[in-house]
Amino acid sequence: MRITRLWVPDLSGSADAITLNARNHHYLSRVLRAKIGISVELFDGSGSVATGIVESISKHATLIRLSNAHAAAETRIPVVLCLALIKPDRFDWALQKATELGVTGIQPLVTRYTEATPKREQLDKKVAHWHEIIVNACEQSGHNWLPTLYPVTSLSPWIATPPECLVIAHPSLATKPINAPAQGAHLVIGPEGGFTDEEVHSLLEAGASGLSLGPRILRAETAAVVGTTLLARDLGFL
Repeated sequence: MRITRLWVPDLSGSADAITLNARNHHYLSRVLRAKIGISVELFDGSGSVATGIVESISKHATLIRLSNAHAAAETRIPVVLCLALIKPDRFDWALQKATELGVTGIQPLVTRYTEATPKREQLDKKVAHWHEIIVNACEQSGHNWLPTLYPVTSLSPWIATPPECLVIAHPSLATKPINAPAQGAHLVIGPEGGFTDEEVHSLLEAGASGLSLGPRILRAETAAVVGTTLLARDLGFL
C-alpha cells in the first residue's frame, strides 16, 4: 500500500513529534479517515524528510511521532519554467505538470497577449492557490523539493536583467546549442496568442537561445510540458 505523503512547512530541528497543521489534519482525519498507528511520510519542500506514525487524532489536531529523519537528495531538473499567464485552468494544469517533472522554479509572466492577468486584490489568493497546486503535485509525485514560485512580473522589466541562460520556445525559431551553467536554464513560454515580434526580438537581444517544439503549433500548457522535457533532456537530466 502506498504511504501517504504530506508537506509540512518545516522539519528542520523538529522534535520527536509534530502536530499537523489544519490542512493536513483535515486531510488525514476527514478525507482519509486515518487510524492511529498508520505510517505517513512528511517532507518540508527543502530536502528534509521524515517517516511518522499517527500517534493521536482529536477533533482539532493530529499528532505524528517522527522517526528516520534525513536529508533527501536533490532530484529536480535545473529548469525554471517562465510561463505567460494563460487561462486559469490551463495555467494550473501546466503548473502541476511542471512540478511533477521537477522544475526548480516557476516564473509567471505578463505579456502583450496575456488574457488573464489577476487583479491586484486577487493576486494573494491566486498565489496561495498556485502554491497548493505545487504542494499537491509534490505530494503525489514523490518530489521532496518544492519549486520556487516567483512573483508575477511583466516580461519587459524581467528581461531587463535577464538570467544567464535564457531559452525561448517559439515556432519561428530553430533550436540552437545550449551552454547552460550549473544553475540551469530559464525556459520562456508565451501565452495563447504567442509573443509579439517585439517581445521575441527583446528576448533574443537579451541572449535567449531558440528551442523548437516541432512543426505543430502547441497550446501554451502543452508547450510548457514538451519544452521542459526537451530542455531537461538536452541538459542531460532525462
